[in-house]
Amino acid sequence: MIQKSYEKNIYGNLYLVPTPIGNLEDITLRAINTLKMVDMVYAEDTRETINLLKHYDINKKIESCHKYTEMKHKDKIIRLLKEGKNIAYVTDRGTPLISDPGNVIVDECIKNNINVISLPGPNALLPALNMSGISNERFLFFGFLNSKKTLAKKQLLKLKNITVPIIFYESPYRLKNTIEIMYEILGSRKASIIREISKIHEEIIRSNLPNLINECNNIKGEIVIIVAGNNNDEEENINYKEKVIEYVEKGYSKRDAIKKISLEYNINKNKIYNEVKE
Repeated sequence: MIQKSYEKNIYGNLYLVPTPIGNLEDITLRAINTLKMVDMVYAEDTRETINLLKHYDINKKIESCHKYTEMKHKDKIIRLLKEGKNIAYVTDRGTPLISDPGNVIVDECIKNNINVISLPGPNALLPALNMSGISNERFLFFGFLNSKKTLAKKQLLKLKNITVPIIFYESPYRLKNTIEIMYEILGSRKASIIREISKIHEEIIRSNLPNLINECNNIKGEIVIIVAGNNNDEEENINYKEKVIEYVEKGYSKRDAIKKISLEYNINKNKIYNEVKE
């Protein structure tokens, strides 16, 4: 069956409305008008949404619906939409469904042939990418790594050969551990940490993964990490023989030096062995 997303029916529409990620002025006129037009608003955090609606003098009924209660509320939301009510769904900040709840409600709407209209608007990943200093013609958005270290490592191993920049979200409480794991699995890649986008304390730290480990101790707020893709061509001018000598002089065995360099530059150990033999 072919399903057209804007087939006319008697049902109401579900509007996915992006909200500011920091500065309350980062909202579109269409988003404001949609919030004024709908019959009610479902929100990830009603406290955040009440403040936003008050700021724009919008008086609407607001009900809670977050990632732990989507299954509980989906039937009621579908019933209201089938009664012809128009509903807006908003998350704390940014665009719903992008590392945020909303997928359960959207899937249920599609199953019931209810129009889902997603408004363009604020998100953290694109401003972070633009400010990162890393080539961004193409990129991969990943979101949050698994909170368990072993599973996060497995995820990164699958991403290791991706040649385009990868965008991650992270909590300040896990940031240092995450950067350390990234360095361990991905090597010494160019990377940036961008925090508190569009807020007073917005900050961008541009360097590489090993250097960023020491910058993580006091970082707070909403965080985006941009890591450069795997591009071995950029490493062609590195003299691995000199690097091995440098680490041996620091006390490493030749074998451990090669292993460390392999990890740092994401280069096969055999390539380094061959260059050292020459």
